Amino acid sequence: MLLLSGVYIAYEFVADPRGSHPLGHSLGILGTFLMVLTELLYSIRKRTRILNWAGPVRHWLSFHIFTGLVGPFLVVMHTGLMFRGLAGISMLLTLLVVASGFIGRYLYTALPRALSGAAMSRREILAAAGRTQAELNRFQEQKPDQIRQMVAQFSRRTEHRNPLLTLFGRFYFNWRYRLRLRRGLRRLDSLEMEGRRQLAKMLNQKRDLEIQIEILEAARRTLRYWHILHVPIGLTLFFSAAIHVLATFYFRAGFFK
Repeated sequence: MLLLSGVYIAYEFVADPRGSHPLGHSLGILGTFLMVLTELLYSIRKRTRILNWAGPVRHWLSFHIFTGLVGPFLVVMHTGLMFRGLAGISMLLTLLVVASGFIGRYLYTALPRALSGAAMSRREILAAAGRTQAELNRFQEQKPDQIRQMVAQFSRRTEHRNPLLTLFGRFYFNWRYRLRLRRGLRRLDSLEMEGRRQLAKMLNQKRDLEIQIEILEAARRTLRYWHILHVPIGLTLFFSAAIHVLATFYFRAGFFK
C-alpha cells in the first residue's frame, strides 16, 4: 500500500487523478478484480471441498485479508479522492466493508485454535489448562516459598469483568499482566534465568487459556452478529459496484470511449 501511494503521488504529477484517466481506470479495474477475488476464493475454500488441495484455510484467510486491503486501496486511488453519485456510495460501502473486516479479523483471532488451525472447544481448552497447571505444580515442587507465593499470586483470577470487555480489551489486559509478571520475576533471586523463562512461559500460557475460557462464548456470539452485518454490506457493495461497471460500459467511459 505504501508502494501504491508512491505510484499515486507520481501519477498526480503527470496527470489529473481521475477515474476516467487510463491509469486511474486501470487502478479501478485491478482493484475491483482483487475485491472479487476477496469475496469469492476464501468463501469457496471455506464452504466447499473444491480447493482442499490448495492449502489450509488460514492461508486463504491471509490472502483474503491481503486482497481485501489492497483491492479497496486501489479503488480509492481510482476515485481520485472524489466521491460523487453512485461511485461515491460504492466507495463509502467499500470503506465500511474494510473497517468491518478489521473487526472480523480481531474476533477471529480471539477464538482459541489448535496447531492445525481448527477452533478449540471449551473441553479442549479446559484440558490444556489442566495440563499447564500440572506442569506448574511439578515446577514449584521443593522450590522456595518465594517462588510458590509468586506462582499463587499470578495464578489467581480475582477480576470479574464483563466477557465483552475482556474480549475487546484483551491485548491491553495481556500487556498489563506480562508487565507485572516481568517485574515480579526480576525479584526472584532464588531462580536462575532459564527457570524464570520457563515459569513465565507457563504462567502466561495458563492465563491465556483462562481468558480464552472466559471469552469463548462471547467471541463466538459476537462473530455471529458480525457476519449478519458484514455479509449484507459486502453484497450491497458488489451490487453497487456492478451497476457502476455496467454504467461505465453504457456511457463509454475510460477505456471504452
